[in-house]
Amino acid sequence: MAAPSLPKETEVVVVGGGCMGASIAFHLARRDEDVVLLEMDHIASGATGHSGALVRQHYESRIGIRLARESLAFFQRFEKETGFHCDFRRTGFLSGTRARDQPAFDALFDLLQSEGVRVERLSPSDAKTVEPQLEVSDYAAVVYDPNAGYADPIATAHGFAAAAAVEGAKIFAGHTVAALATRTGHVTGIKVRGGKSLACERVVVAAGNWTPRLVANAGPRLPVRFVRGDVAILRRPVDFGPPPKIHFDFYGNTYSRPEGEKDTLCGYMDTDPRKTTRNHELVETLPSATVRDLRGRLAKRFPRMADAQPRGGWSGAYDVTPDSYPILDRFGPDGLFVAVGFSGHGFKLSPEVGRLLAEFVATGRRPEGLEALQASRFEEGRPVRPDAPFPRRGRRLP
Repeated sequence: MAAPSLPKETEVVVVGGGCMGASIAFHLARRDEDVVLLEMDHIASGATGHSGALVRQHYESRIGIRLARESLAFFQRFEKETGFHCDFRRTGFLSGTRARDQPAFDALFDLLQSEGVRVERLSPSDAKTVEPQLEVSDYAAVVYDPNAGYADPIATAHGFAAAAAVEGAKIFAGHTVAALATRTGHVTGIKVRGGKSLACERVVVAAGNWTPRLVANAGPRLPVRFVRGDVAILRRPVDFGPPPKIHFDFYGNTYSRPEGEKDTLCGYMDTDPRKTTRNHELVETLPSATVRDLRGRLAKRFPRMADAQPRGGWSGAYDVTPDSYPILDRFGPDGLFVAVGFSGHGFKLSPEVGRLLAEFVATGRRPEGLEALQASRFEEGRPVRPDAPFPRRGRRLP
């Protein structure tokens, strides 16, 4: 059976077949918009397919908490909403504080509760009961969110794309957008590599690390830099016990979560300015020194992980804005929208961001939930600021 051909025109083109582009396409199709999604490789082939895929609500700003809270609720009912599975697994989330940071910890705990997050404050001994392998001797208190978890990022993107198709969207993999077409300050379509073109009234570029390049000639330079991110997969010792919870270790600079029944996924929490890079290509291997460093850091919090067996890893790049929150806005010519600069938070926020941005694109009216995420906020001196900053060395990414 011949593959469907690219139509000559549509109402909205979404560029990017990761979790964000697929979510946007799904929510637009739900609004009865005529949507075409274009992905240069295959669905979830980029950063989404290599995502840590954490689904948690532990943010220091109200806007982050709200986007994460609504997205978590969507992940919990993903199959009911889309008709497809995302393999969301509830694990719970733990993160502790040392005594000197207790006031900041308390303020963040109160903020989370005020936004409806059902967190619990645990003593170190209670945390040890919840997570027997956790080293808690330096912790004065621990926050526990029992509803956090992780999902399968590839299944999530495919689920959104398939659900979008059911709603009438047209999904095209293997189609690379070469350029935007504009006339007198308005988007008129896109040009696809190979000579084809597609006329449309609106374009949403949600192509991850390729977004700044695709829109480079459409408006001012986007304030996005690329920061390397390393992920290791470690096989837990056979006597470790049940799979652990998600854990954020601010003092050891690691995040970790279970990867299935036997492995643990681990990465660094903070950016390192020395790792800023122009090359944002994914690398499907990880230097042995990096794996050893991550395992050593993790073993200080989970001592049995000193005997963990490396099972692989990869290195990618986060698209990071100055405040580590995304730009979700109109950009350049009328009809062009961007979703960029997620700073490692894109997967966990994709359901709610997709819904809000689809509303913006479909109605032309910016939802209240996107007011703080305008592209102009940096030059206007109003970046997103934490409402309850918890001490850390750099920017939190996963």
